[in-house]
Amino acid sequence: MKFAHLADTHLGYRQYGLIEREGDFYNVFNEIVDKIIEERVDFIIHSGDLFEMAKPSPNALLIFQEGLMKIKEAGIPFYAVAGNHDIIMRQNALPPQILFRKLGLSLISPNNPIINSSFLKENDIFIGGIPYLPKSQNSLLKTKLQELSKKSNGFSKRILVSHQGIDKYLPFQYELELADLPDSFNYYAMGNVHNRIINDFGEGKLVYPGSTEIWRSNEVLDYKKNGKGFYIVDISGTTDRKNFEVEPIDVELPREFIFKNIEYKKLDSDLMNLERHTSSLKNKPIVNVTVEKGSFNSADVYKKLNKSLSKSTLMLRPSFKADDLIKEENQIGDKTSLEPKDLLIERLKSFDNEDISNLAIDLLNFLSKDKFEESEKISNSFYEEYFGQYEEEFKKIMKQESKNKKNKNDLHNNDKKENINKSSKNNNNSSRKDDSSEDNPIKNGPSED
Repeated sequence: MKFAHLADTHLGYRQYGLIEREGDFYNVFNEIVDKIIEERVDFIIHSGDLFEMAKPSPNALLIFQEGLMKIKEAGIPFYAVAGNHDIIMRQNALPPQILFRKLGLSLISPNNPIINSSFLKENDIFIGGIPYLPKSQNSLLKTKLQELSKKSNGFSKRILVSHQGIDKYLPFQYELELADLPDSFNYYAMGNVHNRIINDFGEGKLVYPGSTEIWRSNEVLDYKKNGKGFYIVDISGTTDRKNFEVEPIDVELPREFIFKNIEYKKLDSDLMNLERHTSSLKNKPIVNVTVEKGSFNSADVYKKLNKSLSKSTLMLRPSFKADDLIKEENQIGDKTSLEPKDLLIERLKSFDNEDISNLAIDLLNFLSKDKFEESEKISNSFYEEYFGQYEEEFKKIMKQESKNKKNKNDLHNNDKKENINKSSKNNNNSSRKDDSSEDNPIKNGPSED
């Protein structure tokens, strides 16, 4: 028995605003679908970020629908969890994957593990998963993981599907520490990390298949070293992790990413060679050029780069490191190379409060992508978790204060009524005395007559 494991397809992503790059992601996905069918797998696991956005474009939905129909016709079940790009962090919100239930896609969640499904040739396989949860909901995530671990007890083959970054692999952006993962599963089908990773963990293997295309330019190095694509996992053997065979299936990306450092004194000759190479490619590449060493005017150099490479490249991304600029950078310090998120993390360390730091990082992630509803959701969740109890206590105090005030007012009103009654009674007694004096002339003394 074997299955295909993929993740982070990001359908609909238009990198650099280029429609050609959006098409590249679709083309790679279509190639992967064909390769999976050729492999005659028993089922497919997708570990999140199927789409780039929680509200995908019609084109992205159509591309996935066509691929899923091929998979269904081949009789292959498709199981998935929602990634952070698939989810609107709002109560009762559903990921776009839910649209494809009738085409054979099943969403895995803690409340819906796939147990003894009819497609399985063996009845002793557990597949359970959790949709993406931000770091601010870390305690909930760990609870759900432990619940799944307990549910998987008694099954000889146990698969966990999760779209979470782990500290060992994403030190600045993780949602989960490696030690927080239950060690009872045979295969950890992970997503969110865009590089390919296969490690032994607990009783099994922890695997990130990586993104299927280059989502960020910093993924190019891993692509050249380890490739892009998906994994075929053979679980026919015993539960010993050594018998779980994980085979990478590579796809050739349609467009080359080129990084070139050019010394200013060699600019003309290196540009000529670079232009010759880019012109020979089938698809126009993304070219990152850094001109360095020497004293030069960056505007003049940019014009020269653009003139030489604009026709043979899809995107030209130049940067400049003239000697005077390098001196300025060195004066600023090493942290100038950090991303905004990394700088934020460094600054948050001074607060010595991990929970607040996690909230700030999650808010940066969502707000930088204009995900305002998600930001409001995690803010409210944080408030409820850490201040909700105080709010309830405050409400109780205010309720008691209101009750005490009411009792005090009632007591005051009763005292006032009692005083009024006493005063009225005294006045009545006084009136009676006056009346009796008029009727008794002896008490009033002798008459003037």
